[in-house]
Amino acid sequence: MSTPKRLERTPQMADQIRPCPLCAGIASRTGFPFAVEFDGKVFNYVRCGRCLSVFVDPVPDAQALARMYARSDYHDCHYAECQSGHYSAAARLLRDYAPEGATVLDYGCGLGHFLHATRSAGFNAHGVEFDAEAAEAAALRSGCPVIPVAEFERQPRMPHFDVVHLGDVLEHLPDPTDTQTRLLECLRPGGLLFVEGPLEENPSPVYWASRGFGTFKRWLRPGFVGRGTPTHLFRTSASPQLDFFRRVAPGFELLHWEIYETGWPYDGGGLLKRMISRSAMLLGGKRIGRVAFGNRFTALFRAPGGH
Repeated sequence: MSTPKRLERTPQMADQIRPCPLCAGIASRTGFPFAVEFDGKVFNYVRCGRCLSVFVDPVPDAQALARMYARSDYHDCHYAECQSGHYSAAARLLRDYAPEGATVLDYGCGLGHFLHATRSAGFNAHGVEFDAEAAEAAALRSGCPVIPVAEFERQPRMPHFDVVHLGDVLEHLPDPTDTQTRLLECLRPGGLLFVEGPLEENPSPVYWASRGFGTFKRWLRPGFVGRGTPTHLFRTSASPQLDFFRRVAPGFELLHWEIYETGWPYDGGGLLKRMISRSAMLLGGKRIGRVAFGNRFTALFRAPGGH
């Protein structure tokens, strides 16, 4: 079977592309990593003309999402061997703002690493996960109650929590605005919104190198469609990500905003990629003017109300 060709979008076809999931802007051009084929369909990466984020078009359907996030193909491949240090640090940060015993909803809890860390830190943690098999594994690992997303959304009355946490979740959501808005309804007055995730379009030597390598490959093979899984449905930088929270959570107080660098995915590559990764680590968190270098963020907000 021949490889399907990626459709080159033109300005006249802009109305056929979905709006930017972060700011609802209109796509202006093709963005890196250009296009991939998954499950027999081609998914294009396009760049928003307003906030410059890159997003996948079209959105994968329910069948494709189920295949993308099946435990055996996703969680066991990417998170089974995760180090606990990051999750313990996140739980310690939460302890600075939330009292022991506070109820925590970890939406998109994966295999339960953060749940385990928060339970160990004295919180009353609950999890929600897209894949039912992964939800069972998370409950077993963490000792916390975990239910699939479908069951969570079928509840006749949504429970309320002191903390809502999303760790590496927003970028996987077909409609992050809708999901984030609904989750805020589960937050008690004065509660905490705790979000962590990637900044794949943020200034970083890894970002610059990957864009350069990708542009060179595209020059060599125009219209090339790669084989891959479009798990990250958008890629953004620090400013549009923070603007997103200000838009969906108006009136929330920003308590903590941190940008840092992990060197991913070049940290596990060959010599050249490891050198690029190390240079990125040296720059991580540093600023030049208003620009902060790094490929990840941690954000903590307090909801209005409460005491």
